[in-house]
Amino acid sequence: MGRDGIMDRQRFRIWRQFPATVALAGGLLSGCVTTDTAISTAKTRLAASESATVIPRSLSGGYLAARQAYRGRDVRAAANFYSDALSRDPEDLALMRQGFLMLVEDGRMPAAIALARKVYPLDENAPAVRLTLALAAAKDGDFETALELIDKLPASRLNDILRPLLGAWAATGQDDQAEAERRMAKVRAMQGFELLAHLHDGYMAQVRGDDKAADEAFALAAGRSTHPPLRLRIAAALHFARTKRLDRAHDMLQGARRGDADIAVIAKIADRVAAGGVAIEAVPDAVAGLSEAMFDVASALQRDRGSETALLYGRLAVHLRTEFPLASLLVGEILDDRGRHSEAIEIYDRIPSSSPYHGMARLRAASGLVDLGRTEDAMAVLREQTKARAEDPGPPTRLGDILRREKRWVESVSAYDKAVQRHEAEGRRDWSIFYTRGIALERAKLWDRAEADFLTALELKPDQPYVLNYLGYSWVEQGINLSRAEKMIERAVKLRPDDGYIIDSLGWVLYRTGRYDAAVAQLERAVELKPSDATINNHLGDAYWRVGRKAEAAFQWRRALSFDPEPELKMELSRKLKDGLAPKAGTSPQTTTSHGAKSPGA
Repeated sequence: MGRDGIMDRQRFRIWRQFPATVALAGGLLSGCVTTDTAISTAKTRLAASESATVIPRSLSGGYLAARQAYRGRDVRAAANFYSDALSRDPEDLALMRQGFLMLVEDGRMPAAIALARKVYPLDENAPAVRLTLALAAAKDGDFETALELIDKLPASRLNDILRPLLGAWAATGQDDQAEAERRMAKVRAMQGFELLAHLHDGYMAQVRGDDKAADEAFALAAGRSTHPPLRLRIAAALHFARTKRLDRAHDMLQGARRGDADIAVIAKIADRVAAGGVAIEAVPDAVAGLSEAMFDVASALQRDRGSETALLYGRLAVHLRTEFPLASLLVGEILDDRGRHSEAIEIYDRIPSSSPYHGMARLRAASGLVDLGRTEDAMAVLREQTKARAEDPGPPTRLGDILRREKRWVESVSAYDKAVQRHEAEGRRDWSIFYTRGIALERAKLWDRAEADFLTALELKPDQPYVLNYLGYSWVEQGINLSRAEKMIERAVKLRPDDGYIIDSLGWVLYRTGRYDAAVAQLERAVELKPSDATINNHLGDAYWRVGRKAEAAFQWRRALSFDPEPELKMELSRKLKDGLAPKAGTSPQTTTSHGAKSPGA
């Protein structure tokens, strides 16, 4: 988060809507179809740069190397080290447990299941091992064994949710509707899990071929929210399409945001289903239902951003149903959060262009490429998407964000122009796109257009603190609209009282209007909050000079120089250290970096 208040990462992240305690995938990033040239190129470069795992020559060395690799988030190397250690001591239970977990985290499910079968007789209470074996049995069609293992999951808050939900699906696999209903009743009785229960009731009714029960379940689920989650919209739409109610199918998709997924592709899938085709997005059997359940719970755990179990459950969901793009996207997101971007890109690259989530995967891949320092590759992906999805504002918006961070202001403005045009073609106006385009315009020295965008952003969101701050600060820098600017910045401070950049803006407007003592108080507070910002330290130095604290002013200017300021500010600081400020208060020719532009994410 920088002076402009924008967290660009949010534009690449998969966000979800959740009931009180459990996940149903909701808002998702926009989808579009493109070629994979840039991704493949980046993967080739990444593969060439990654060093091979060197296997230690001793058991203890392998164990220590595995632990160190895991601490360093190199799960692939950790799995290799544990596997090597196990080859030296195949009966070590602790090694088997850790090796099993590493294999699951790395997505090597056949090897993980084989190791789980060795661990289970020695440690029947290991919940992850038991769960993995239960799901493996279900995938093999052995629902009796699956149900037995599920029922023996040890008591815990998480297992108390999984036991009835997974058990209901295992019973469905046995064609035991009464048992499935008995177990689902327990899920429905859990506060906060009603939406999850109704969604899976609908899935189970579909598997049984009970269209009336599916209608009722999906209606109950939809009725619990004014904005039904995407997963529910898709499930209900495909159900209506399969039962030849195509108008209702398309109605269910109305209102879903373009950013959720490629709704046009989903609509085409519904058309195909209505004509007698098969939809891979539907839940055809109990194994697919188990996969959906694991995905839902993994999504809830991922909400905490750090749950080790989320990746385990996500991998299990994908193992049960390999053609489950949302589960693959979830696994990729978790890997991204752990800094394993190249592995995440591999997953995103496997999502086919026929999937409504293909475009979402490309956006996530572009984000990962940025994190890996492959900015040009990321921009190539986004340019391809911008062409492929001529109506979608998502790709040009993200391209504009990257270009803005790279300080390629004119190119950034051009990308944002496309995004604004596409938003307006849909009858939508988003304050954030006007704000970010305004930043790029201001830095490109196109002030009239920038000011108009900031004012538009405030019309759409009047109390947005970062817009108030950026526009107010820009006016202060130009010496115009000072009274209005001060009121705007004061409002921003009330909304963000601990934001050092906004407090600096207030101090600076006080300085520019000659209230130097008051300015010092605010700027000292701003430096406390953002001690390493060159511009804020420079401002405090100026204020110190005006109140006669010249030694402290020189200290602040030197301090500002130590923080690698931009070239203009660096020259100005050097001049002030030599000559000080001009003697006339309020007219010093300051050269400072505007609040919106000096940002780690700009």
